[in-house]
Amino acid sequence: MSADAPLEATTTTTTTTAVTKDDLVLAEATPEQRTLTWKLNGVSWAGPMTLEEYIGREQALSETALSANGGTRYYILHHKTDPNLIVSACEVLTKKALVVTPGSPVRTVSAYGLASVFTPPQFRGHGLASHMLRLVQADVDAHDAEFGALYSDIGRSFYRRLGWPDFPSPQLTMHLGDPSAPLPGTLSSPAVTLLTDADIPALCQRDCALVQSRLATAASSSPNKTHVAFLPDATQLTWHFARDSYVARVMRQGRAVPHRGARTADGDSWLLWDHDLRENKLKILRLVVGAKDGAAAVQALLRAALEEARDWGLPKVLVWAPGVATCAAATELWREGGGKLGLVFDEREDGSIPSLRWREGKDMGEVVWEANEYYAWC
Repeated sequence: MSADAPLEATTTTTTTTAVTKDDLVLAEATPEQRTLTWKLNGVSWAGPMTLEEYIGREQALSETALSANGGTRYYILHHKTDPNLIVSACEVLTKKALVVTPGSPVRTVSAYGLASVFTPPQFRGHGLASHMLRLVQADVDAHDAEFGALYSDIGRSFYRRLGWPDFPSPQLTMHLGDPSAPLPGTLSSPAVTLLTDADIPALCQRDCALVQSRLATAASSSPNKTHVAFLPDATQLTWHFARDSYVARVMRQGRAVPHRGARTADGDSWLLWDHDLRENKLKILRLVVGAKDGAAAVQALLRAALEEARDWGLPKVLVWAPGVATCAAATELWREGGGKLGLVFDEREDGSIPSLRWREGKDMGEVVWEANEYYAWC
């Protein structure tokens, strides 16, 4: 979500050489203006899809349960005499989250994700994106959202100056070696079941309860901190799956996505994935490890993800915020692989840096972002 991605200028009769903040108006985009913003940012963000395919994807996402009926608000900053002269734009997606503050129980709250921030190149360098975001923040603060999240693709400092403190971004990348070689994993590893769309609602309902329990436990062990987590509900996950399915159809000649992840035979551990065909990675949206499951169960799930990646010709599997069990399981797979699997543990600095902002910029003290995994990205 870059504020400075290069974009083509919109065609307009209004001069673009001397626009000031006093010339501009913040508004929620009409359907026509919304399509115009997609045409603008799609010049940079569409590839390797065509611009028309990219606009089709954004339209499809706007019709998902997460975005439809005002679930996503599309903001534009435009010239007051020319509504089609858009100098900056962004999206705000409504989400559900859990919060526990010192001395209080876990609460379900309204939250949001800030996404798709951009300014056309001829308007950059004048603070217009920052001006728009301050106006958007004030408007969002007037609603009932308690806090928001964004994932910066332009480093940590730009959004930090606007009141968005950034968070750690640890990740694990598993690199497949020879695609024809057997994948690591012992024959005695637990069997897994591949998940379909029909499995998702019940699984997400169970997961939301687990996250609530996790927050309550974490708050008890560190009562002086604020803990937050976005709910991994079906509304959020199916937004990802809609995106995944659309891109697969476009980039893989109509190929369907039959499997959304895998779970162990006892059903206590599972993971959900997303095929990122633009970055050539299988991204793990969510990984749940049951209280009674050990390294062997996590190894089996990771092995299923590697199998899925290989089937789609994706050379990498990406896991955000890997836990101790995940790191240990991946390391054991690496040992068993005998050089056929590469592992990289690092911190994201070149993209998707997570940040949170509380309503009206409130200081909540030390905040712990639980389950900061890819499912919460937008």
